Amino acid sequence: MRSGTLARQAKVSVDTLHYYERIGLLAASPRTPGGYREYPAQALQRVILIQRALTLGFSLSELRDILREREQGGAPCRRVAALARAKLAQLDAQMRDLQALRHRMVEVIHDWETRLAKTPKGRQARLLEGLRDGVSRVPSLVPHKIQQRKQQRRKQWISN
Repeated sequence: MRSGTLARQAKVSVDTLHYYERIGLLAASPRTPGGYREYPAQALQRVILIQRALTLGFSLSELRDILREREQGGAPCRRVAALARAKLAQLDAQMRDLQALRHRMVEVIHDWETRLAKTPKGRQARLLEGLRDGVSRVPSLVPHKIQQRKQQRRKQWISN
């Protein structure tokens, strides 16, 4: 099937298909005499598999390595399960970070409402300036922690 047909059926763009082919997730497709890409029927299942795995947090490079190993007769199943467990642990950590941020936001909003109640109408309460001190201090560590965990996963992946 041609790129447009495959893209429509898989609900991705033609550019996505070409990118998957370029990075080795899809086998290079033969061309018609007119220069159009002609994908085999099983390419649809492959693209759907890739899209589903992406929704679970697998990266394109992880999928490329896993699928390449599988195509070479290997059995990457344990590695896939280990990656999924690591992704779940990361998701749990992100949820804890977000809960902590939510708790801090509730504190900040409560502090701001108290300050606003004491501020005469038409006067500045300087709420944002209050983020530097006291209860209003929102930790900027949440994005930093997420970035740290990503770097740890990369190091872990490389060492495996």
